[in-house]
Amino acid sequence: MAGSITAGARWALLAGLVARLGGPAFLVILAHILAPEDFGLMAVAMVVIAFVTLFQDLGLKPALVQRADAPEGLCLAVFWGSAAIGLTWFAVVWLTAPWAAAVFQNPDVVPILRALSAVFLVAPLGTVPEALLLREMDFRGLFAVELVPGLVPGAVALTLGLMGLGVWALVWGTLTGGALRTLVLWRMVAWRPRGMPPAGAWRGLSRFGGWVSLESLLGWAITYVDQAAAGRFLGTAALGYYRMGISLALFPATGVADVLRRILLPAYSRHQDDPERIRVAFERCVHMVALVTVPFGAAAVAFADPLVPLVLGARWAPVVPVVQFLAVNGVLAALVTVAPPLYKAMGRVEIMPKFFLARAAVSVPVYWFAAQRGLGELVAAKLLLACLFVPANLLIGVRVFGASVRRVLVPVATAAAAAAAAALLGRAAASLGTMPPIAAMAVALPVFGATYLALLGGFSPDSRRELGWLTRSLVGLR
Repeated sequence: MAGSITAGARWALLAGLVARLGGPAFLVILAHILAPEDFGLMAVAMVVIAFVTLFQDLGLKPALVQRADAPEGLCLAVFWGSAAIGLTWFAVVWLTAPWAAAVFQNPDVVPILRALSAVFLVAPLGTVPEALLLREMDFRGLFAVELVPGLVPGAVALTLGLMGLGVWALVWGTLTGGALRTLVLWRMVAWRPRGMPPAGAWRGLSRFGGWVSLESLLGWAITYVDQAAAGRFLGTAALGYYRMGISLALFPATGVADVLRRILLPAYSRHQDDPERIRVAFERCVHMVALVTVPFGAAAVAFADPLVPLVLGARWAPVVPVVQFLAVNGVLAALVTVAPPLYKAMGRVEIMPKFFLARAAVSVPVYWFAAQRGLGELVAAKLLLACLFVPANLLIGVRVFGASVRRVLVPVATAAAAAAAAALLGRAAASLGTMPPIAAMAVALPVFGATYLALLGGFSPDSRRELGWLTRSLVGLR
């Protein structure tokens, strides 16, 4: 079991690196070509698209992955159900685009939304093939699925951006990525829909899928209402800065979440009746997530000031405080990505929707109010809400899995202390002499990394062993 999970982690990490590193790399280049208003328009449209995506399969894909078996009838039910839902949402987005534009007070969003609605015709066709790859833990195949779609959209957007298409470069890049992903999935999996599902095939999926859909809906409210409020009250330029800051600050969290979601649900669904195995997985995964993401957050806080203008250009300087504040948010968000797939593996799909309901009830009005005060207030509100709810989220996981509070929190605190000390030393190294920014970063970042590893190894043998095991495992040297 450990070997399959490790191998899965290796391929899932590679897939995540393709998607997560390729995307930001193209984003950095596009930031020099497109205006902040272009990113703001795209962000407004993606708020709507992300909301509708929550209901793209009504939780049918994870329900199919979690099931102990995958009979043909269930696969047919998921395929035809997803296709019908996708067609419905394509029509809904196309028809209601003017209303969405009125909410954001920007008529330029209408054609963008209508173009992006095409993803709901294509993406559902890959639901069953992807679920079958996940069930078999074929992460090598999933790496192939992510490889081309992870690179081509950025290349398409870059090419069209150089041709002067503005925001439409981002739109066509997104559509290209969705179409390629579905095409590759169909090439990777031999399963094809033959016939219609038998009567009652949906019944075995409805409860699980319903809770997953509710969790996704409330998660959207927590994740995107701040961006919706920024688009409504602050304008597209400010939203562009805010969206860029979120993308950079939450980069580690989104990458970790993607890897864990892919691995933990199919791996531990096979051991859903073994609570001790799941407890150990929870404690170790939180530890390893902290080891990897905490230094990213500390580096973003310490070095965003020279790095963001250096990499993106001087016109993106307003992104600096957004990155610095939300980098802490990114670390906190990464820590709470461990529990949800384990809850689903156990069949406890009701836990996160209930928690998200309480969080959304507080977050939505706070975001709406803060956005009317200004961008800084919105960023501060996002960080404060994370500091309030993430510890509660972790403690729920501790209670559900019967984990040790000390084993969960002490590794996080150790990594944070080592990263903070390393960041201070890195900043001090960067301030020596009168070096240009690029030279200062060339000195400061290696000093930061070496100091973090040295402190971590010196004060926490457990962390040193876990980091060494993770490194060896992911490069295939177990």
